[in-house]
Amino acid sequence: LQIFLGALAFSFFAKGFSGSYVKSMSSQIERRFEISSSIVGIIDGSFEIGNLMVMVLVSYLGPRVHRPKVIAVGCLIMSLGAFLSVMPQFLMGRYNYERITVTVDNSSMSVSACSPASSVGHPVTAATEIPSAMKNLGCKKTTDSYLWLFVLMGNLLRGIGEAPVMPLGVSYIDDFSKEENSAFYIGLVRSSGMFGPTLGFLLGSFCASLWVDIGVVDIDAISINPKDTRWVGAWWLGLLICGAVNFIASLPFWFLPHSLPKEGENEKLKISLSPVRGDHCKTAPAVQPQLKFSEAVKDFLPALKKLFGNPVFLVYIFLTILQYNSLVGMITYETKFMEQQFNVSVARAIFLIGVILLPITILGMFLGGFLIKKFKLHITEMAKFACITFIAAYLLNLLYFTCSCEVLRVAGLTAPYSGLKHLSSPKNNFMASCNADCGCMLDQWDPVCGGNGITYMTACFAGCKSSIGTGKSLVFRNCSCVEGQGHGLGNSSAVLGQCQRESCTKAFPYFLALQTACAFILALGGTPTYMIMFRSVSPDLKSFAVGIETLGGRVLGGLPAPIYFGALIDETCLKWGTKTCGGSGSCRVYDTKAFR
Repeated sequence: LQIFLGALAFSFFAKGFSGSYVKSMSSQIERRFEISSSIVGIIDGSFEIGNLMVMVLVSYLGPRVHRPKVIAVGCLIMSLGAFLSVMPQFLMGRYNYERITVTVDNSSMSVSACSPASSVGHPVTAATEIPSAMKNLGCKKTTDSYLWLFVLMGNLLRGIGEAPVMPLGVSYIDDFSKEENSAFYIGLVRSSGMFGPTLGFLLGSFCASLWVDIGVVDIDAISINPKDTRWVGAWWLGLLICGAVNFIASLPFWFLPHSLPKEGENEKLKISLSPVRGDHCKTAPAVQPQLKFSEAVKDFLPALKKLFGNPVFLVYIFLTILQYNSLVGMITYETKFMEQQFNVSVARAIFLIGVILLPITILGMFLGGFLIKKFKLHITEMAKFACITFIAAYLLNLLYFTCSCEVLRVAGLTAPYSGLKHLSSPKNNFMASCNADCGCMLDQWDPVCGGNGITYMTACFAGCKSSIGTGKSLVFRNCSCVEGQGHGLGNSSAVLGQCQRESCTKAFPYFLALQTACAFILALGGTPTYMIMFRSVSPDLKSFAVGIETLGGRVLGGLPAPIYFGALIDETCLKWGTKTCGGSGSCRVYDTKAFR
């Protein structure tokens, strides 16, 4: 039993590790494949779909199969899925982020984003010729845009592989340990499994801060930093590690027996019991499993009826579904939210979740299990305890409304070109009299921050005519739109990247503290709620109940939540990126108030 506990804890660790890593990379995948948040939601949901395809079958046949071996196969399938997701990185070309074309003045090594000379004579062609030339460059590989299907398939496989681990492992422990210990053991395995997500997020944070084509591209030549919304980290690197970890997790399960003697039972009883069960397992002829299977199917509906006739179980399922919806939606878009609201780079957001949020959640889960054991809580007391924690967490959640943060001021998008009247046409509200003769391309996003604290979509829209420096330290000079601000001279420069928002950076620690408090309180109520399910169904249905609960949570929570959250978040987008071949890519700027 100790060996099984150790192996199961490690497999919980492995599935949490790869699961959280893939979650943390969702924004990187969104940008690398230039897709919208709702498609990211679908990729995320494919994991749940795979899980569902086998979950019910696995939990129901649970006691009738060789549980350790099935878990081993599951771990192998998970590692396969991780390796499959990496494929696009080696099939796609390098990642070219959106940049504007600049004209270089050879005499002074200065680049000009606004080239009035070319646009005076033929303003129309200047704006149209460049994109067609770029189109021919980047569009040899149109298939690139569908390569995210590899990630989707890999996720699907990971879902299939993960299904047996939880229901079979938990029911195996519950069958062969003393009743008073089983809650403690299950809590132990679940909470040691929680270190997986922590390390997964840490790995995610490390990989997100490396450039995607690391080792192939000269890093100094890249003019954007990890805070930029066009930055893509080395998302594929961690997936290789995840695959390896899952492979290792499968090894010990091949050597464990079909059944164990129950913990703490009489020695004699152990001796008489084990050979019978062992022999039965080894010498059963090939016909027998089929017989078993047909019997199993016959019992299926009555078992289902029995479970759903149980009001406590029904309420519990309903609660699970609601919680899954809020938690999954939140976790999936957490990093994107932090990045957009508080100017935190994705790598740092992922790091903070891994270092602060997850350990606190583990602590809460563990403490919850410990309190049950310490005070020997009965089912009604557990229910009261859980109820109080959830109400407290809900009330705390209302405080999120105070963590406000102003919207990023982008000229022509969320802020006027101050004082300068707009040109009339509604589509071109990015154009103003100060940049009308620059021949800017409307669909580009390569932001610069003016000396006046306003962000411009590209240096061209700021009307910049000269520059000094190269690479990341490039500074644009003589920007006509920045000048007309009444700030006096000398302020007409612009630097690469979006402007920082002071108030947001200040609000961030409060937001983190609040989130940590909520996570702790919710986790505290998590273990008792989970035990309520075990104590309220009859022993022979335990494994089945875990399966149905996971199924309900997945189908009506884990699967739809990322998709509808993603679609809603897409609604708050102010400016979409553009793919090399035209068509909209991933979102660059959100209306932060609506997003929040």
